[in-house]
Amino acid sequence: SKLQWSTAISMMVFAWLFAAFWSVMPLLGWGEYDYEPLRTCCTLDYSKGDRNYITFLFALSIFNFMIPGFIMLTAYQSIHQKFKKSGHYKFNTGLPLKTLVICWGPYCLLCFYAAVENVMFISPKYRMIPAVIAKTVPTVDAFVYALGNENYRGGIWQFLTGQKMEKAEVDNKTK
Repeated sequence: SKLQWSTAISMMVFAWLFAAFWSVMPLLGWGEYDYEPLRTCCTLDYSKGDRNYITFLFALSIFNFMIPGFIMLTAYQSIHQKFKKSGHYKFNTGLPLKTLVICWGPYCLLCFYAAVENVMFISPKYRMIPAVIAKTVPTVDAFVYALGNENYRGGIWQFLTGQKMEKAEVDNKTK
């Protein structure tokens, strides 16, 4: 079934309000922002590790990492089952969740470690790496979707070379 405009707009408004809520909470006193180790932009202040930080961190990780990860897992498993029944595999359904875990995992580990131990002994350059990797997620997701979907991959190939990808069409007809 097609997605209705009202549903799409409602989902978009919810996503923006959800993001705004979690972004504003440190400004209102739950959690705290500080400069990243290299002073290029700001992030959560994980140098304190107090109760305020720990409660914010756990709530943030549950609502912004674990629940979305679970939703992605179940949704993409459902898509995989549908692909399995039809025999038409359009993209690797496990890749988006793996991308989420690989890109956000190091940052989450650093934040959780900061909840129990002082992380200031780690060099600022090394503490910056997980944040930089996490910030690449939108770009990585675009590449995962564009290169992982055979329709988009074929379109990109045709745009770059002027040739159609015949192999994908033949594979779908024989399955």
